[in-house]
Amino acid sequence: MRQPKNKERALAAVLLLPALLLLIPTYTFTLTLFQSFLFQAMLVYGLLSIFWIIKHHYRLAGINFSIYLLLLIKINSPIGLGYQITQGKEQMTVLQFNVLATNEAYESTIDRVIQLSPDFVSFQEVSAEWATELKKGLAIDYPFSKVVSNDDASQGIAVFSKHPLIDTEIVEWAGTTNIIGKVKMHEEEINFLALHTRSPTTRLKWNTRNEHLNIAKEYISEKKGEFLVLGDFNTVPWDNRLKNFKSTTDLQDSRKKLTPTFPAWNPYLAQIPIDYIFHSKGIGCRSLDSVKITSDHLAIMGTYELRGM
Repeated sequence: MRQPKNKERALAAVLLLPALLLLIPTYTFTLTLFQSFLFQAMLVYGLLSIFWIIKHHYRLAGINFSIYLLLLIKINSPIGLGYQITQGKEQMTVLQFNVLATNEAYESTIDRVIQLSPDFVSFQEVSAEWATELKKGLAIDYPFSKVVSNDDASQGIAVFSKHPLIDTEIVEWAGTTNIIGKVKMHEEEINFLALHTRSPTTRLKWNTRNEHLNIAKEYISEKKGEFLVLGDFNTVPWDNRLKNFKSTTDLQDSRKKLTPTFPAWNPYLAQIPIDYIFHSKGIGCRSLDSVKITSDHLAIMGTYELRGM
């Protein structure tokens, strides 16, 4: 009897070690990368708990299921039900899409955006070619725009709107290009910030991304009025730095569920959520869904209700 019990204890220890690394706060570069795949790890622990039940190893099943529940809580805790506005009838739709600089499906992308017909669109990875094609293809449907090319094609960025854009500016934060301004929806002027943080594939880029988020949250915290903040944030909802960004700015994530966006070619279970539309509490999110267009990212499109004047 002792040998099987010792094997169970050894297996339990092997399973607990990665679980601890998955559950502790994401304050380091290595942990942030490791915990990007929390959702996939949660599924593995869930399947293992079923496997151990079938094998009649109930202690191991209990340990795996406990880890599964803890990971489930960590994944879902940053994703709220969304703030709802009970007064005001004005609505707007918003699309967020990283087009991928090397993607050459210009016409089908533009056709799909026109078909979806959002009021306001934010694009990232806008190369010089994308800038030309977007301005030409969306000019009629989206008469208001700001397009910024960059020598680094992955850092090009653009916004297009059916409604007037006011006080639009290009600002450089932590070596990245951002677009700030206001969109006038009916009689209401809504602040917006469109951004694309660096992909944290190295420690230097991770530090740059964190600096970018810090500058952005300071800017948002100092502004008055309602806000939309959208873009490719290159991090997951349970990253402590993104949670701090939300709590400091008092913004809400539009997500009602996981809604992963990258990489688009992977099946749902192998994707992670890194694209966002955040909104202030004077704006209610009715829905947010992912949309397959042409890129290595899925687009996300949200429907919002405005408090009104």
